[in-house]
Amino acid sequence: MLDQLVELLARAFDALGLNGTRLRWKWNRRRRELGESGLKAEMVVRSTQVAYKMCPSCRALVPRHVRRCTECGATLADVRAPGITRVIENLIPGATATTAAILLANTLMFALCLLRPFTADGYDPGPPFTRLLRFDLPTLVLYGSGLSPLTTQFHEWWRIITPVFLHGGLLHFLFNSLALVRLGPLVEEEFGTERLATIYVVTGIAGSAMSQLVRPVQTVGASGALCGLLGLLLVHGWRLGGAYGSRLKSVMLQNTVLMVGMSFLPGIDWLNHLGGFLAGCALALIVPSGSFRSRATEGVWIILAWLSIAAVLASFYFMSKLGVRDVGLLPPRFFH
Repeated sequence: MLDQLVELLARAFDALGLNGTRLRWKWNRRRRELGESGLKAEMVVRSTQVAYKMCPSCRALVPRHVRRCTECGATLADVRAPGITRVIENLIPGATATTAAILLANTLMFALCLLRPFTADGYDPGPPFTRLLRFDLPTLVLYGSGLSPLTTQFHEWWRIITPVFLHGGLLHFLFNSLALVRLGPLVEEEFGTERLATIYVVTGIAGSAMSQLVRPVQTVGASGALCGLLGLLLVHGWRLGGAYGSRLKSVMLQNTVLMVGMSFLPGIDWLNHLGGFLAGCALALIVPSGSFRSRATEGVWIILAWLSIAAVLASFYFMSKLGVRDVGLLPPRFFH
C-alpha cells in the first residue's frame, strides 16, 4: 500500500515537472534500511533463543546450560550463553552481563533519588531539574549514603556497601558509568564473571570503609570500586609482561595519573579512591586470571560471587527499613 502511495506521489511530481525519480530512489533506499533493521532484530531475537552455544576450543555446539565442553572438556565459563546475557550485549555494545547489571543498579538508585526524594513538612528538595546536578543530603541518607556517624556510632555497617551504588548528581553518575563500561568488560575478559562480581564489591567496600572509618564524612559513588578495577588491571598488566601486558600497564598507568589528579579536586573523596585502588592492587597479586583450573576452584568463586550479591541485597534491604529513620536523626542544619 505504501509502495502504491509513493508511486502515485512520484507520478504527480513528474506531471508537475518535479523530480519524481528521486522520490522513488529515496523510498527504495528507506525500504532496504528497514529490511536490514528488521533482519538484524530477527537475528538478535534468534540468538537469544537458540539451545546451543559454541566451544571456542573445538568449535563444537554444546547445550547452552553446560559449563564445560562435552566434546573436549574445555571450560565455557567465559562463553556467553543464549538468553539475558546476549540481550544485554546486543543492547549495550561492548558491555557484559555483569557490567550491565551493575550499571542497572546504579541507574535505579539514581532514578529513585531524582524521582522520589526525601520530603517532609517544611522541607522541599526542589524540582527534579534542579536536583540533577546535586542531590540534597537528606535524600542521599534516605537511600544509603555513607555518613560516618550513622555507620560507626549506630553500627549501620551496611552503609559501607550501599554508597557504592549511589551517586551525588548527574555528572557524577555519567562519569562513573563511562568508566564502568570501559573497565568492567576488560576485567571480566581477563578474570571472568564470578571474579568481577566479587572484586567489584570487595574493592567498593574497601574504598567506602577507608573513607568512613578514618574521619567524619558523607560519601557516595562507585569511584572506590572503579579505582579498584583500575588498580587490579594495572598490577595485572605488570604481572603479565610481554607486549599485551606492557600495553595494558601503560594505559592503566595513564588512567591512574588522571585519577590521582582528579582525587584532589574539591568535593572528591580521595580516601575512597585510595582504599579501592589499594584493594584492587592487592587482589591482582592473589586472584588468578584466565579460566578456572578445576571445578572446585570454579565452585569457590561462584559461591563468593553469590555471597557478594547477597551482601548487596541485604544492604539494600536495611536501607529500605532504616533510611527514613536515619534522616530523622540528622541535625537541623542538614535541612538548610
